[in-house]
Amino acid sequence: MSHAITFHDSYWYCYANSAAMLLSGIGEAVSPRLIEALTGVGLGASFDPPLPFFGELQPPDRGLSQALGLLGFSVDEEAAAPTDPAPLERLARGPAIIGPVDMCHLAYNPTRPRNPGVDHYILVLEVRDGRCRLHDPAGFAHVWLDGGALAAAWRADGIEYRRDAYRSWRNPRRVSSPTGDAIFDAAMADFRRLYREAEQRRTSSGACIGSQALKALQAIAADGALTPQQHGHLVHFGLPLGAKRALDYVAFFERRAPRLAELKQKQALAFGGCQTALVAGDRDEAGRHLGALAGLEQEFKAALLGA
Repeated sequence: MSHAITFHDSYWYCYANSAAMLLSGIGEAVSPRLIEALTGVGLGASFDPPLPFFGELQPPDRGLSQALGLLGFSVDEEAAAPTDPAPLERLARGPAIIGPVDMCHLAYNPTRPRNPGVDHYILVLEVRDGRCRLHDPAGFAHVWLDGGALAAAWRADGIEYRRDAYRSWRNPRRVSSPTGDAIFDAAMADFRRLYREAEQRRTSSGACIGSQALKALQAIAADGALTPQQHGHLVHFGLPLGAKRALDYVAFFERRAPRLAELKQKQALAFGGCQTALVAGDRDEAGRHLGALAGLEQEFKAALLGA
């Protein structure tokens, strides 16, 4: 890499921050908020009990590749079978994003989950004497991890959406320089495709997605029937992340699609209101905000597909 890598942190935006760090190594300053929006991961909603997610029209690994392509970059993306040995030698070729990794194996993080199944993305900087130096967007710069622990994390056995294992993105290079308008138009086409594909999944499998998922969650919250796991997931992760992502889309849409920006702004307000209500124990108010989110998601989908 010809430039010093800029450290970006916020574990909620782990793949976007890792991508921004990787690109900074070739002198490209790209906002993680823009990368996050371009992944399309934060669009839509799903509720596959026990946990709801505000987004997840596609998994982060696919979204990361989509965002890099929209920005005009080509990268070497590689993966391997879970039964293969971890290809640590691949990481010796230069900085690489790896993921999903399972956070429970990241021993330098004192607050990491102790049980498997929480996905994450990190940037590996070098491999030396069987150890790896890395930037972790969860707030840990230049930390070291034993190669065996990295291999276990990188195999990601507990991550349901994993495709193969040991996925990495390295050697970024700019292959085109799309204008802001070109990036927007291409991203809109991808967003519409993601919504149509989600609707096909709903039709074929009965998946609980979109406004239907939010209405189902509203009914549970209004009845005071959220489990401790669901409540913790919502107030510590789902709702604050939903608000942040909605505001990123406000910034992305506001100049070229003001109606979509307006709907995302209303979503951000509803996420924040629901967060406030759930922490205060006001289930009626929380249900009202979730009902508003259900209606806004329906409006947003219709506006996007009709744009």
